[in-house]
Amino acid sequence: RRPTIGYRNRMAERGEEEPLDREGRIQARRQRIAERNSESSEDVKRIEHEKEMESRSNQQIAETRAHIKALTTEGESEVTAVRIARDQQENERRISQEVSRQARRRKLLYEAEGSARQNAVVAMKWSSLVDKEVAQELKAEIEAQREACDGIIEVKDSLLAEFRLELKQRDEEYVKALKKQAEDVDDLLEQMGRQLASLRQMHEEEVDEVETSFMQERHERMQAHEAEVQALMSRRREREESYLEARKHRIEEDQRRLEAARVQAAEDYSVLKIKLETEIQTLEKQLEEMRATYQLNQEKLDYNYRVLVERDTENTTTIKHQKRKLTRMADVLSALRAKHAREEKRYKQENAELTEDYKRVTEQFKDLQAKFQHFEESDTRRYRDVWQMNEEIVTGLMRKVLQADKIIHEQQLGLHWFPPSEQLFVAGRGDGGSTHAASSADSAAVSSRGSVDNDGVQRMLGLLCDEAGFLVEQKVLKLLEPLPVEEQNLLKIDSILKVLGVQGAADLQKLLSFFVADAESGELIHPNDAMKAIKAFIEEHQRGTRDSLGQSSRSLASTQGAQGPRGEEREFWERMSSVISGKTYRVWGALERALQRYHTLLTSRSGVIDEVRDLQQQNDELKALLNQYLSSKINEDLHVPPTHTIRLDGSSFHGG
Repeated sequence: RRPTIGYRNRMAERGEEEPLDREGRIQARRQRIAERNSESSEDVKRIEHEKEMESRSNQQIAETRAHIKALTTEGESEVTAVRIARDQQENERRISQEVSRQARRRKLLYEAEGSARQNAVVAMKWSSLVDKEVAQELKAEIEAQREACDGIIEVKDSLLAEFRLELKQRDEEYVKALKKQAEDVDDLLEQMGRQLASLRQMHEEEVDEVETSFMQERHERMQAHEAEVQALMSRRREREESYLEARKHRIEEDQRRLEAARVQAAEDYSVLKIKLETEIQTLEKQLEEMRATYQLNQEKLDYNYRVLVERDTENTTTIKHQKRKLTRMADVLSALRAKHAREEKRYKQENAELTEDYKRVTEQFKDLQAKFQHFEESDTRRYRDVWQMNEEIVTGLMRKVLQADKIIHEQQLGLHWFPPSEQLFVAGRGDGGSTHAASSADSAAVSSRGSVDNDGVQRMLGLLCDEAGFLVEQKVLKLLEPLPVEEQNLLKIDSILKVLGVQGAADLQKLLSFFVADAESGELIHPNDAMKAIKAFIEEHQRGTRDSLGQSSRSLASTQGAQGPRGEEREFWERMSSVISGKTYRVWGALERALQRYHTLLTSRSGVIDEVRDLQQQNDELKALLNQYLSSKINEDLHVPPTHTIRLDGSSFHGG
C-alpha cells in the first residue's frame, strides 16, 4: 500500500489523471450496492424460513443440553465436596504451622537476645584479662570465660535438639498426610468413574434423539435448497461475466501500479541495506570490545583467586608459627618468675641501704633549699621584667585593634566611633613586691615538707623515688646528672612532691597513710601497688582542694590583686578582653558575612559574563556556518532546496 500511495501522491503533484475514469467507478459502485440490497431482501426471507424449520431441532437440542447440564452439575458438586474437605484440612494444617513458626521465632529471638547479652559479658571480660598480671588469677578468669562460653553453647544445643525433634514430628505428619491424600484420590477416582459412565449413557441416548430430529429436518431442507441452487447458479453466471470484464480493467491498472511499487521498493531496499550494514559494523565493533572486557575480567578473577590461595597458605603458616611462639613465651614466663624473685630480694637489700643514706641526703637538702630560695627570687625579678615587656606589646596590639575598629565604623559602616577610656591601659601596674611574698610562702612550704623526718616517711620517699621517677621532667634530670646520687635522689623527691601537690607536713602524713599496708607494724605496701596509692592520693587531694577553693573563693577574690602576680595578670587580661565589647564582635561578624556574600555575588557575575561572551561567540560561528551551508551550490541540485523550507529571520529560524 505504501508504494501505491506514494505513486498516487506523485501523480497528484504532477497534475496527471489516473488511468480509470472516476465517474465510471462511482457508477459501478452504485450498481453493486443495489444488487447487494436485492440479495439481502431475499436472504431475509430465506432466513425466516430456515428459522421455522430449525425450531424443532433447536428445541430438541435445548432439552438435551438441560439434561446433560443437570447430570454434570450433580457430579461437580460431589467432586467439589471432596475438594472443600481437603482444603479445610490443609487450611487447619497451615494455621497450626504458622503458630509453631511464630513460637520458634520467639524462641530464637529470646535465645539471640540472651546469647547477645552473654557474649557482651564475655567480650567485656576479655578486655579486663589484659590487666591481670598474676598467672593464677589469669588462669581462673580464663576458666570462667570458658565456662561462660560452654553455657552459651549448651543453650544453643538444647534449642537445636528441640528443633530437630519438631522436624521429626513434621516428617511423620507429612507421611500421614500423604496416606490420607492417596485415600481421597482413590475415592475421587471412583466417583468420577461412576459419573463418567452415567454421563456417557445419557450422551448416547440424547445423541440418538437429536440425530433423528436432524435427519428429518435435513430431508426437508434438501428439497428447498435444490430449487434455491438453480436460481443462484443462473445469477452466478451473469455476475461472472460482469466480474471478468471488471477484473480485466483492474489487472491492467494493478500492473501499472505494481511496476511503480517495484521501483520505489528497490530504492527503499538500497537505503535500508546501507543502513543495516552500517549498524552491523557498529555492533560487531561493540561485540569485540565486550569480548576484550570479559577476557580482562576473567584474568582479574583468576589472579584474585591465586592471591587468596597464597594468603590462605600464609595464614596457616602464621598460625603454626604463633603456636610455637606461645610455647616459647610460656618458657620465658617461668624464667621471668624466677628472675623476679631474685630481683625482689636484691631490691629489698638496696632499699635498706638507701634508707641509711636518706638522713645524710636530708642535711644536703637543707643547703640546697637555701640556694633554691636565692634563685627563685632572681627568677621572679626576671619574670616581672618579661611581663612588663609583654604588657607593652599587648597594649600596642590593642591600640591597633581599636584603630581598625575606628576605620570599620567610620569608613565601612558610616557610624560615629567612641574610643574607650585610657584607664584600661594604665591601671593595675605593680612593682613585683607581692611576688617576693609569694616566693617566701613557697619556701616556707618546702621547709615544712623537709621538717618531717621519721623512718616511715623515709621509706615512703625512697619508694616514690624508685616507682614515680617518671614524674620528674627530662630537663631536671639532665641538670641533675653532674650531682652525686644522694643529691639527685633528694631533688627528685622534692620535684615529685611538688607534682603531687604536697605543700606541708599534713599533706605528707596524708600521703604516707596511702602507702602504709599495716598501721601497727608500719609496713609499707608492695612496690607494684605504688601507682594505685598515688592515684588514690591525687583523687582525694583534688577533692579536698576543690572543697576548700569553693568555700574561700569569695574571700580570695577581694584580695587576689594585692597577694601575688597572678591577680595582677588576671586583672590585666580581663581589662584587655573588655576593650572590644561583644556587640562590636557581632558587628564585625555581620560585616564580614555581608562582604563575603558581596564577593560571592561579584564572582558569580564574572562567571556569567564569561559564559554570555562564549555563547555570543558560538552563536556568531553557527550563523556563519549556516549561511555558508545555505549559500552552497550543491543546494541547487536538490528538488527542494533548504532555502525553500528554512527562513532566516534575525537570530531565529522558523520551519516553512
